[in-house]
Amino acid sequence: MAERYGPWSGGIVDRRTASLLGNVDFRRLYAGHAVSRIGDELYLVASMWLVYALTGSTLYTGLAGFLSRFPQAIGFLLGPLVDRSPLGRLLVVVELAQGVVVLAVPAAAALGFLDVWVVLAIMPALATLARLSDPAQNAAIPRLVDDSLLVRANSLASTGDRAIGALAQAGAGAVIAAVGAVALYAVNAATFAVSALCFALVAIPSTEMTGTIPSARDYLADLREGVSLVRGSVIGHLVVAASLAVAFTGMATAVLPAFADAIGGAGTYGLLVASMTAGTLVGAIGASRLESAPFGPVTIAGFAAAAGCWLVAVSVDWLPAVLVCFGLAFVPVGSYNVLVSAALQTGVPEDLLGRVTSTTGSVTAVVGPSGLLLGGYLGDVLGSASVIVASAIGFSLVASYWLAVPSLRGFPSIGTLEPGTFAC
Repeated sequence: MAERYGPWSGGIVDRRTASLLGNVDFRRLYAGHAVSRIGDELYLVASMWLVYALTGSTLYTGLAGFLSRFPQAIGFLLGPLVDRSPLGRLLVVVELAQGVVVLAVPAAAALGFLDVWVVLAIMPALATLARLSDPAQNAAIPRLVDDSLLVRANSLASTGDRAIGALAQAGAGAVIAAVGAVALYAVNAATFAVSALCFALVAIPSTEMTGTIPSARDYLADLREGVSLVRGSVIGHLVVAASLAVAFTGMATAVLPAFADAIGGAGTYGLLVASMTAGTLVGAIGASRLESAPFGPVTIAGFAAAAGCWLVAVSVDWLPAVLVCFGLAFVPVGSYNVLVSAALQTGVPEDLLGRVTSTTGSVTAVVGPSGLLLGGYLGDVLGSASVIVASAIGFSLVASYWLAVPSLRGFPSIGTLEPGTFAC
């Protein structure tokens, strides 16, 4: 566990937050993640809008979302490599590789052969690289901070990411309207370079497995060990519930450009995405206050409330009200994301965390892209508002699943979990 602290004063923030901010390596990891996240949010807005602008079809925006997420399905194959790799070096290489890939769109535009297929082609490449970066960042956190600070660490990271991301998304619509979506790809490439520099400065402690090269038999054994832990514990039910939530969110995401276009245009699209991010931010900020509350009942109530907010959003025709409802729907999602991350980082042994994170990501990736494709298809057939209504009904089904499964319904507070709980 790294204990390198800088001269941070706790006069403004509480003791636990001050302890985190005084951890030099955590600050650098957080800075790299935050900068990379800014680029990701700009890329999200730019890519979805550019695809819609080039085609005018929600079917293509659904396909774009599918291609950007489906490669996550192979993430479980990369998990053993993450657990055995020097995490700092891995993060630097992956960030630089993503920066090179994303430059393909500005290059194609400069050479005069940009079309929708160029935009679609880079999406799976970036998503595959992210399957190395995301689990590596997740696995690094418990190596840098104490177990008692994991919820606060995830809350702090998520809060900062969402705050900056919301501003980036809100501004992205205005930038697209002014200079076009292609310019955001160039900015995204620059953010990858900056995040790589930040990660290069982080000293991430090794484990016994770090730097070892597995044989084919060892690799398969590592793979089975991660999958078995997911299947044999409450993590499996968490994955099912998360997959449903991702699928229904994907349906709404696929039609969001068309929904925004019907009520405003590119600027409105940026505002809608920003409102969702702002809601997630508020939820992340409040997550620390929920770590002592029973996680099961909190999640059930949260997803039920989110479903209601989405239904209201499509039934009003006043833009400020629509934005507020979209934001409120994602408040429970923000808290849920932080608390689940902390639960996994506490309950899963450190030497298995990369594999478990990759496996859970792979499972949700199999279901999530299907929601994007279905949403894109239904958007052309039924209209964007109808798809968002269907997504709201889907969120209520997620709440019902948590209510129906005893281990989820009775899931205790995150603060009471013991290290390695899920391996017992």
